[in-house]
Amino acid sequence: MSIRNKYDFIIIGAGCAGLSLAYKLINSKYKICILELSNNINKRNKLWSFWDTYETPFSHLIKKKWNNLIIRNEDESIKINCNRYKYQSISSKDFNNYILEKINISENIDIFFSEEVVNISKKTNLIELTTKQSTYLCDHIFDSRPSKNNFFMMQQFYGAYVKSKNDIFDDNSAVFMEFSNLRNKFHFNYILPFSRNSALIESTYFSSKKEYNMLNEDYINEYMKLNYRNEKYEIEKVEFGSIPMDTSINSLADSYITKIGSYSGATRASTGYTFINIQKQTDRLANLLPNLKSSRNKKYFHSLVLRNMDNIFLKILSRNPSYMKKALMCLFRTKSHNSQIRFLSDTPSFIDIIKIIIYLPKVKFLYYSLKRKDKNDKYSR
Repeated sequence: MSIRNKYDFIIIGAGCAGLSLAYKLINSKYKICILELSNNINKRNKLWSFWDTYETPFSHLIKKKWNNLIIRNEDESIKINCNRYKYQSISSKDFNNYILEKINISENIDIFFSEEVVNISKKTNLIELTTKQSTYLCDHIFDSRPSKNNFFMMQQFYGAYVKSKNDIFDDNSAVFMEFSNLRNKFHFNYILPFSRNSALIESTYFSSKKEYNMLNEDYINEYMKLNYRNEKYEIEKVEFGSIPMDTSINSLADSYITKIGSYSGATRASTGYTFINIQKQTDRLANLLPNLKSSRNKKYFHSLVLRNMDNIFLKILSRNPSYMKKALMCLFRTKSHNSQIRFLSDTPSFIDIIKIIIYLPKVKFLYYSLKRKDKNDKYSR
């Protein structure tokens, strides 16, 4: 087994969080190593979508922007105005390739693929990290791997990139949530039209259980048949996966390991949005690096207020998904939507939070905010 050179920092995982942090530190004074388990991070292409409420260095990679979003059920359709904060998407493949290109010509960052971490131990003055192939030494580790296996809820999705022969999509408006009529499930369709004849059509659940129905290509075909009757199309590629939704996820680790990404709590528990939060986390960590050992690391990424509100959201969602669908329709049944967007993007002001409370139905939200935990409460922590 070989012993690699000593590094200032080792980043475990070349996902969004690992690459974002590495990009921030390209050509810095630090010597950095990235260890990635897979041999090709582009095997599974993903699309990251978000509102532009926070400035990032990746605006040139935006695949598409929308001025309007639609949320609808069987009875009503509401247009969400995104003129101030555009809704936009980045392809993980474009993101990965852009950063990998920068890393390959950098003077201070190494990246190794097919490296599985088997042990991390603290020596006198250094951290020793062992993989199946090599041993690495460093001062500190940034770890994006999952720290737990069970989460209260997962956002489970299956999407297909559809290319139609004719122009059938409205590429000026994306569908944020199109609720299905499943009474005991929080299920919706999510549609991002990139042009008049191409779109991502995604079936999504927020659920505490593993879902199987309606998460496959057959469902996408049924959706196309129902909504675009007799139109010819082909499915060019698919994406699928799950995102943790749990307010108990935190960055608490050993003093020499800092958790990053979704499994540090950066993902918003009530929505699954992550990309912008990772950029915020990256900026904060980069600023802390000169005094990382003496800095006090935040246990939770999100504020106590947002975590408490997400707790209530998840409680109601787990018990009464039909009610939550109606509540979200109420949330957007206003003339302006800037407060809602800032709230969902983790950049709300105090006034925004007050508005959200006013917009949402009161009785059930108040009940769950005051309800004491008991042993039969599956969401007790």
